[in-house]
Amino acid sequence: MNPPPWPGQQPPGQPGFPPPATPAVPPAGPPLPGGPGFPPPRRSGGGGALVWLLIVGAVLVLAVVGTGAVLVLGGDDDDSDRTSTLPSTSVPTYQSTTEPSPTSSGGAVDPSGVLGRTIRTAKGNTFTQAGTRTESCITRANSVLLPALRTHPCVGSMYSAVYASPSRQIITSVSILKFATSTDASIVKGYTNQEGWPKLLTPSDASGLPQPRADPAYWTRTWTQGANVIYAQSYWSSGGPTGGRDGSIFATAGELGVEVTNTLLWSN
Repeated sequence: MNPPPWPGQQPPGQPGFPPPATPAVPPAGPPLPGGPGFPPPRRSGGGGALVWLLIVGAVLVLAVVGTGAVLVLGGDDDDSDRTSTLPSTSVPTYQSTTEPSPTSSGGAVDPSGVLGRTIRTAKGNTFTQAGTRTESCITRANSVLLPALRTHPCVGSMYSAVYASPSRQIITSVSILKFATSTDASIVKGYTNQEGWPKLLTPSDASGLPQPRADPAYWTRTWTQGANVIYAQSYWSSGGPTGGRDGSIFATAGELGVEVTNTLLWSN
């Protein structure tokens, strides 16, 4: 006797129940590219090589540009033939560097009359006389100027006067020498470059100005006007250092010297 069938089971050999179906198996085929969760494989081609060529080319270009920049920026430092021009310095020549320009008219032809009790300059400063001296040019000349005066003698005496600045702190000795010709005057003036000038004068005792120490430092500047040579020698009344060409001593000598030269110019 056969056991009863399980629920849902078809009894074998009984009509009305078809045989159980066999599940269909798909036919085998080529494997699909890539598996689940993986991207498809990258196709090979020329794109990768082109990218690498571009990168290598960019690196080479940057290297060339960088080398050029180094050559341009560093060229001046490596130039062994390059020279630099620096401001030059020189020993003071004690002479005027500019020709005086006319600033006034009138005045005496006699040099002694030009050196008045006061001199008011074009800058508005009034200098007060603190002593005068009229003496032979040979006697007043220092050892460098003396040989020049023997070859080119002056006409008459050397007229000199000492002036105090408005503050009375700067003393200036102004001297006028007259020669036979303007050529003689120019030659004698040239000796200023060799420190050839009159011996320095100081204020008179009656002026009340302090007397500086013996042989104080001073600036000497010279001009020519026709056959005349004009000297202006300035120094501090205290006898202190004169300073350079941008100092007050040098400027004061120029201010007085130019004024006297202009007066002689308009007097002749």
